[in-house]
Amino acid sequence: MRKKFVFTIAVLLCVGITSTFTGCKKEEEEKVQGCTDVNANNFDPNAEENNGSCTYPTINVSPTNTAGDLSGFGGTASRTISFESTTQTIDWDMTIKATSGSFQLVVKDADGTAVIDKTLTAGSGPQDDAGISASGTPGTWTLSVFLTNFNGTGDYSLQ
Repeated sequence: MRKKFVFTIAVLLCVGITSTFTGCKKEEEEKVQGCTDVNANNFDPNAEENNGSCTYPTINVSPTNTAGDLSGFGGTASRTISFESTTQTIDWDMTIKATSGSFQLVVKDADGTAVIDKTLTAGSGPQDDAGISASGTPGTWTLSVFLTNFNGTGDYSLQ
C-alpha cells in the first residue's frame, strides 16, 4: 500500500513538473510579435518580440546634395551629407505637410559653424520657412536633416 502511495505521488509530481514546463513554453510561443523600435514608423507598444517589420522615415537627397524630400509615418530618423559651397551664404527653404512631429534643418560651414538651424513643427507655427544663411567659410559644408516622430511629407533646398 505504501509503495502504491509513493508511486502515485511520484506520478503526480512528474505530471505537475511537465505541465509547468509546457506552460512556460506556451507563454514564449504566445508573445506578441511586432516592431519594438520606438524610432520606427510602425512602433507597436504592445509588441514583446521584434519580428523585423520596422519601417523608418525616408530622407531622399538630390544628386547635388543640396535638395531633398522626406516622408514618415510617425518615426524618427536623421541624415547628414556634405556639399561644396564657394560662397559665404546660401539661400534655403523648407516645407512640411505633416500631422505630427518635427523637421529640423542644420547646415554647418567649412569650419563647423552652424549657419542655418531651423525647425518646423506640425500644427505649430509656420509650416514652411526660407531665408539666407548666416555668413560662413566657403568649402565643404554639411547638411543635417532630423525628423522626430514625423508623420507627413516635406522638402528642402539650398542654393
